[in-house]
Amino acid sequence: MRSISRVPTHAPDIPSILTVTRNGKSHNYASLQEATPGADATAIAGRRAAAPGGAAALGSNAKYSAPSELIDPDTGEVTGGEVVYNPMLARVQRFMLQSVARRFLPGSRTDKCMRLRQGSKEIQVWQSKEHKTTSYSGLQTCGSVWACPVCSAKIAERRRVEIIAAMASHKAAGGCMHLLTLTAPHQRSDALGVLLARQAVALKKMFADKTVRKIFAALGVVGQIRALEVTHGRLSTHNNGWHPHYHLLLFSGAGVALGNATADQVKQWTIRLYERWLACCLAAGLGAPSIEHGLKLDDGSKAASYVAKWGLEDEMTKGHTKRAIHGETPFDFLRAYLVDKTDKQAGALFKEFAETFKGKRQLHWSPGLKKRFAIGDATDEELAVQMEDHAAMLGTITLDQWRDVLAVDGRGIVLMLAANGGWDAVALYLVSIDGRGNNRDKSQKGSSDDA
Repeated sequence: MRSISRVPTHAPDIPSILTVTRNGKSHNYASLQEATPGADATAIAGRRAAAPGGAAALGSNAKYSAPSELIDPDTGEVTGGEVVYNPMLARVQRFMLQSVARRFLPGSRTDKCMRLRQGSKEIQVWQSKEHKTTSYSGLQTCGSVWACPVCSAKIAERRRVEIIAAMASHKAAGGCMHLLTLTAPHQRSDALGVLLARQAVALKKMFADKTVRKIFAALGVVGQIRALEVTHGRLSTHNNGWHPHYHLLLFSGAGVALGNATADQVKQWTIRLYERWLACCLAAGLGAPSIEHGLKLDDGSKAASYVAKWGLEDEMTKGHTKRAIHGETPFDFLRAYLVDKTDKQAGALFKEFAETFKGKRQLHWSPGLKKRFAIGDATDEELAVQMEDHAAMLGTITLDQWRDVLAVDGRGIVLMLAANGGWDAVALYLVSIDGRGNNRDKSQKGSSDDA
C-alpha cells in the first residue's frame, strides 16, 4: 500500500482542455483518453480536477479569445490575432499530442521522451516562482524540435529569447531588421525529401550570387537567421502537397542610411532579389516561383511581429506547430488523428515529416553572428533539459505512481493540478488512479512505457 500525505477531499471541475475542429465539427476533450472510444470514466473524472471551474471551453491553442486573424497569402499561415494565453493548458495539450506522435514513431527517442527516468533519478515536480508554471525533472527528453510537441515548445521559447537578444543588440548599435520570405512551387506528387534537397541547392546558389551579395551590401546586412518551415495542403481544394519555405531575419542597416531609402528603391531591391531567386530555383530543378508569392522583403515591423510569436508554445507560433489556412502543419496531423483514428493519412504524413526532418536544424545562424552578439551555442538537446533558474520543488512521484500516471496518460494533468492546486491536488489525483499501472498488458513490460 502506497502512502500519500495530506490528501484533500475536494477538487474543482475542469473545462475541456482540447478543442479540435474537424470537418466543420468541434470536438472537446479533457484528456487523450477522452479522445479514445471506451475511455475509462474514473480516470477522466480524475483529470477534471486539473483546472479552476467555470471557464469556457478552450481552443486547441489554449486561448480564451482570438480577434481578427490575418492570412499570409504566400505561405498560407495564420499570422494575426492576439490571444489570451494559458501556458498550463497548452502544456497539457502538448503531452496529449506527444502521446499521439509516439504511436507513429515507435522505438524513437520521442517514443520514450518524458516517460523514462534519467538513470536512477527521482521524478519530481517543480514550480517556477516567477511564472507559477510547473514542470518535471528526472525524466529523459528527446530534444526533437521537429517530432516532439513537448520538447519543441521548450526549445522554441529559448531560441526566441536568443533571437530577441541579438535583435536588441543590433538595434542598439544603430542597425535595423528585415524579413525575407522565400517560397517555391510544389505539387501533390512531390516528395518532401526531394523538395527540401532542391530548395537547399537553390538557397546555396542564392547566397553565392553576386547580385544578391551586392543588394545585401546595399542593405547593410551583417548576418541572417534562417528558419525552415513546412505546411501541407491536403485539405485545400487544390491540394498541392508539401510546402516547405524559408523565413530569413536579416540584420541590416550596418554602415548605411536605410532611413533615406525610397519606396521605389526598396521595390527595385525586391524585384532584383526575386529575379535571382527565380533563376536559382530553376537551376535547382524547381518550378518558377511567381513574383506575387515567390519572394517577399518586409521591414522591421514584420520581422518583430514574426519573432514575437516565435516560441510562444501554442499553435499560433512558428513552423511545424502553427496553423495554416486551407492546410495543415505537421502538428495539425496529430490533432487530426486525435479526433479521427481512421485518418491514416495524417499519421503517414507526420511520419514522413518526422523522418525527413530528423537531424536538420530549425534555425541556422550565419557564421559569426552568434559571436557578434555574445549568444551561447547550446544544442536543442541541452535546451530541452534546462529547468527554470528560480523554481521550487513541490513533490516527488514514486516509480509505482509514475506507472499509474503513464497508464492513464496523465502526465500533463499532474502538472496542471500542481500549478492550480498545489501538491495536495496531485496527491488526490494519484490516489484516484492508484493501481492503474498494474492493469496494463503484461506484454508491455520492459517496453518504453516502463519508467
